[in-house]
Amino acid sequence: MRRTFIAALLLAASPSALHAQGADAPMSPAFLRAMEPMVPRDAASARIVTTRHVVMIGGKKLAYRAIVTEQPMPGVDGAPVAVGVSYAYVAEGVGDSAKRPVMFVFNGGPGASSSPLHMQALGPRRITGTGDAAHLEDNRFSLLDAADLVFIDPVGTGASMPIKDKDASSYWGVGGDARGVLAMIERWLSANGRTGSPVVLVGESYGTSRALAILNEATKARKPLPDGVALLSLAIGDSDGPVISDVVTLPTLAAVAWYHQAIDRGGRTVEQHFADALAFAQADYATALLHGPALPAAEKHRVAARMAALIGIPAATLEAKDLRLDKQDFMLGLLAAKGLRTGQLDGRAIRAIAESNLRPPFDDPSMSLGSGSTQTIETYLESELGYALPGPYRSLNLGINFKWNWDKEYGGSYRSMSFAPYLKAAMEAKPTLRAFTGGGYYDITTPVYAGQFALEQAGVPADRVAVHHYAAGHSVFEDEAGLAALSTDLHAFVAGVLAARR
Repeated sequence: MRRTFIAALLLAASPSALHAQGADAPMSPAFLRAMEPMVPRDAASARIVTTRHVVMIGGKKLAYRAIVTEQPMPGVDGAPVAVGVSYAYVAEGVGDSAKRPVMFVFNGGPGASSSPLHMQALGPRRITGTGDAAHLEDNRFSLLDAADLVFIDPVGTGASMPIKDKDASSYWGVGGDARGVLAMIERWLSANGRTGSPVVLVGESYGTSRALAILNEATKARKPLPDGVALLSLAIGDSDGPVISDVVTLPTLAAVAWYHQAIDRGGRTVEQHFADALAFAQADYATALLHGPALPAAEKHRVAARMAALIGIPAATLEAKDLRLDKQDFMLGLLAAKGLRTGQLDGRAIRAIAESNLRPPFDDPSMSLGSGSTQTIETYLESELGYALPGPYRSLNLGINFKWNWDKEYGGSYRSMSFAPYLKAAMEAKPTLRAFTGGGYYDITTPVYAGQFALEQAGVPADRVAVHHYAAGHSVFEDEAGLAALSTDLHAFVAGVLAARR
């Protein structure tokens, strides 16, 4: 299975924590590259580069314009401190463009560029293959036949870089980042005559936090709200801490155990096994954890036995750990008899424990930090889109990740995040607003039930949220089957957004 970078694993890890874990272990070369200083721009610029292309989607030719837009980004004094860059694809010959939806797409990190969703999932051109075999081809799964697409690189990622000798740190925090991306969205709509078009936000991982923070910033400023929000691999808070984190993670651990046949499947599909584990987690497991040390020994033994049957870890081990099993223990323990460990971003990935010598979390066999795609992206932007990059394309910037400002308004820390209420408030303010959630059964980093739990607890109307689970890891689109299913579901979602808007 092909692996792309995803920085979500780092959300819960501070630099000090990373250095404290396995202090003598080597660092990943890709990690070291992601920590390199940014190459600033010499000056503010506002280039717009337009080219014309044709793509095959669904067996039909679709003509489109590619528009690379640079936008000077102001600092606290109003003077430019950075240049934000977006990559848009606008279909031609498809009727009234003013009524055509526009999807604004970004990944997460914090510190990740839009390149995974841009170049491997939704854009009209797609990178396939790995290493020397990596190449570009028409993306038959692109959403361009349903909506115009605008991929945004937040400041400090991709080609969106600070200006030399200017302080762009105001964009490296929850609120500043959301306001910056919102400004890029507003400017693009205005400059392209699309202020009346239906708007859909699409975010993955931390990008789901960004999308909901954008809703909050737009609501506070009394600005127009989007018509739809698609949230992939949700990282939106409200699922951490004692009991809750164990409950929301257990169904994912069960799915990973099912995949590796570490339990008796009993003829059940992964969907059925996940559902069984979820029902147990919400009832017997949650009750047992709430009792804590007061839980009777016989009940503790019964619950441990049921857990063992679901997640493949011996009951005795679970009892010794008071029914709580952290992710690291599970990943190292599930296949320990075979000398193997699982991945965290994708629990299907495996590696010999003896060969997992990098510092956590970079020992994850499903993490590659995007080390193999940057050259292909740079070539594409320059040769096909005619955009002369001012410096190296920065797929991932961990310097931003490590110094991210978790604004007090947004909780003050990663573990205090609570973004789901912003979606509820936006839906109350705009009754036609619809949401989409999608996640992989095998994603241990952002368990699929965790995001669902946060939305349910916030009181987000279930009848206005399309919920989708996939037999995939953190990046649903890494497998072609997952990408095909995601594309189908997002096409249906866009149609639903348009129907609700009428």
